[in-house]
Amino acid sequence: MEAQIFFMVQMYHVFKVFGKIAALSDINVSIDKGEFVFISGPSGAGKTTFLRLLYQDEVPTSGQIIVNGRNLLRLTKSRLPYFRRNLGIVFQDYKLLLNRTVFENVSFALQVVGISGRENYRRTQEVLSQVGLSDRADAYPLQLSGGEQQRVAIARAIVNRPSLVLADEPTGNLDTETAWQIMHLLEEIHSSGATMLVATHNQEIIREFPHRAIVLNRGRTVQEEIKLE
Repeated sequence: MEAQIFFMVQMYHVFKVFGKIAALSDINVSIDKGEFVFISGPSGAGKTTFLRLLYQDEVPTSGQIIVNGRNLLRLTKSRLPYFRRNLGIVFQDYKLLLNRTVFENVSFALQVVGISGRENYRRTQEVLSQVGLSDRADAYPLQLSGGEQQRVAIARAIVNRPSLVLADEPTGNLDTETAWQIMHLLEEIHSSGATMLVATHNQEIIREFPHRAIVLNRGRTVQEEIKLE
């Protein structure tokens, strides 16, 4: 019988050092399955490094990281693509394929995991509708506004129905009104059951949404604010 997993993310005494600079120092964190958590702090606090460790774009200098019951120290290179299939990653700079349409950018994420044909088409259409971009499916990224590009990035991240979504400053390049729209979209995705980690330095957003905030400064956890839903 498979053991029940209650935590989506666990970090134990995690350090990450680049040369002589400690990006993260002695991080100890537990995040429940289905929880929405902000990773906050000023620029250079370690927020991006925190997220990159979770999808194995970086490996810790020391310490242990467990994601959805899997110890990342034991994750082999050959298993990494399979591990990432359960993750949705939203980058601050979007990372869209400029020579592909909105529809192609999103459907490509399904092709990579072997979903093609009618199922690919159905799921891509479904997620574009969810993020409000059905009428922009044939547009190319450079024909879109920043907010629309971020919505494409979110659609691509969630089309494979991940259990964990990691968003790195998803509102950082957007105007205030568009930023709120993106945050409400992330809330909607979270309500469908995904665990959501959002790195942001925007204190207004953190105050507005009733979720736990883990605050980093110079690579250390300096505060943890727990809010009642």
